[in-house]
Amino acid sequence: MNNNDSNTTKTGLGFLSILTLIFVVTKILGFLSWSWWLVFLPIWGPILALILFIFIAWIVTLITNA
Repeated sequence: MNNNDSNTTKTGLGFLSILTLIFVVTKILGFLSWSWWLVFLPIWGPILALILFIFIAWIVTLITNA
């Protein structure tokens, strides 16, 4: 019998989650003097990059269709 199940998924922390966790711990311990929005930037960075990409694509579409 084959034990390879195609429906299994990996769970765990990704790179950006681990980076955010490190930033939070170092902020709480006093090693960082950053503001909290900088500490949580690894979480919001990809979302903001996606919004920026969609906005640029929309602008390019408007310019090419004009």
